[in-house]
Amino acid sequence: MNEAPEQEDLPIQVREELIRLAVTGGFVDAVLAAGPELERMKHYLRILLGDIAPPPAPPGQAPVVFPPFPGLEERPWRDPPPEAASALEQQVNAVRNDLARLESSPLLHYHTDIVGTGRWTVHPIYFAGERVDRLFWPELAMDSTARVVRSLAGECTDLPLGDVMFSAHAPATRAVPGFAWDGFRMRLHLGLRVPEGSAIRVGTEARAWRTDRVLAFHDSFEHETTNPSNERRVVLIADCWHPDLTEPEREALLALTRKLEVRALLAQLRLPESLLPPLLARFEEVERADRWVWRYWRR
Repeated sequence: MNEAPEQEDLPIQVREELIRLAVTGGFVDAVLAAGPELERMKHYLRILLGDIAPPPAPPGQAPVVFPPFPGLEERPWRDPPPEAASALEQQVNAVRNDLARLESSPLLHYHTDIVGTGRWTVHPIYFAGERVDRLFWPELAMDSTARVVRSLAGECTDLPLGDVMFSAHAPATRAVPGFAWDGFRMRLHLGLRVPEGSAIRVGTEARAWRTDRVLAFHDSFEHETTNPSNERRVVLIADCWHPDLTEPEREALLALTRKLEVRALLAQLRLPESLLPPLLARFEEVERADRWVWRYWRR
C-alpha cells in the first residue's frame, strides 16, 4: 500500500489533478478558442500547463495552489482601501447583530498546523462557493451578514476559493505564517472585537485592526496574525475579486473552479471530513444549472 502523501505535497497534487481535469474536460480548449477578452487567461493556462514559465512573483508572494495571474498589480496591502471596504464599514451594525447570536455558540476549530499557539475558531457563511451556514447550522444562519457581503462591489462569494466567515482568536493565539491558495482575491477584515496588541502582518508590514474598520490586503503574500492579549479577538473575513481582474476573466475562473470534481478537490484541502458528504451533494446539485460550468466544460 502506498503511503499517504505528505501534507506539503497536497497542493501540488491538487494542482496537477485540476490541470488534468481541465484538459480532459474541455475547459482548456474552450478558453483557448475564446476571443481577445481572455488573452491573459490563455497565457495563464499555458503557465499551468507548463508550456511557458511563470513571471517572477513579487517578494513574499507564493500562493500554494494557483500561481500568480499575469498582469495584476500585486502588493500586500490594498491602499487606498477599495469601495467595498467603506461599504462594509457602513453596515457594521447589521454584522454585529449576527455576531451577538454567536457569542455562546461553538465554532469550528482550525486545524492545528495553522495555529502556532492558542485557539482559532470560525463560523463560515460562504465556503467553497456555497452558503454553508444555512446548510450546516440553520439555527445560526447569518442572513444579515450574508446580505451585506453580497451587496459589496466585487464580492466573490461564488468563487470556491473565497471565504465569508466570522474568525475568532482566543487569548494568546498566534497563527503561523502562511500563504493563500491563490492570488485571485482581495481579503477584507472587519474589526469587531479588537483587543490591544492584536495585529496582522502581511508581507513585511504589520497593522493593528481597528474596531468597525476594514483592513484590505492580499493573502497570497505571506501573512500571520497574533492576539497576545487576554481577550477574544473577532473579525469578519470577506473576500472580493482582485480589482485588476476583468469580468470575462472572473467568469472563466469561476468556470474553472466550480466544476464538481475541481470543487471536491479544493474542499478536501481544508474541510473536516464529516462535513464533506452534504457539501459534495450540494456541489452536484447546483452544477446542473451552473452557467459558468455549462459554458466552458464538456458534460
